Amino acid sequence: MNLIKPGNGEKDHWVPDEAVSKCTSCGSDFGAFNRRHHCRNCGDIFCDKCTKGRIALTAEENAQQVRVCDRCMAKVSQRLSNAKKAVSKPAGLQSHEDLVRRLQEELNKNRKSGSNSDESWKPMREVACPICTVHLQVQVPASGSQTIECGVCQHPFLVSAD
Repeated sequence: MNLIKPGNGEKDHWVPDEAVSKCTSCGSDFGAFNRRHHCRNCGDIFCDKCTKGRIALTAEENAQQVRVCDRCMAKVSQRLSNAKKAVSKPAGLQSHEDLVRRLQEELNKNRKSGSNSDESWKPMREVACPICTVHLQVQVPASGSQTIECGVCQHPFLVSAD
């Protein structure tokens, strides 16, 4: 593993070496055989045993891995995992399987409610949601128009009689 030495700007948030005589995590005394190590994320000072983690602090593809304390290893791992998920799945978009499942649920609801015949409704007709463009089977009013909610994106839209 190739670790690079930190630049001076990176050290600005580091706790000074002389300010700490024991590991911030386990409390072991520093000395000739137990050296101080700064966590590159939080800047606190730890022993080697408590800074086993090596991780890139950014989601960039070629980011260098750096020494971090155990606490920051967990935090940074979670943060990077969340960032990668957000990049791979833009807000508002859902997987195809999620859309299919929700559409099927909506169709099943419409079928159940369609069994109670009401004179003011015509048979079901396929309409496209103006927001998510998913085609839905909806009941159309005999006259006038009716606001319905898309079963996939929950956006309300108007359905008119023929």
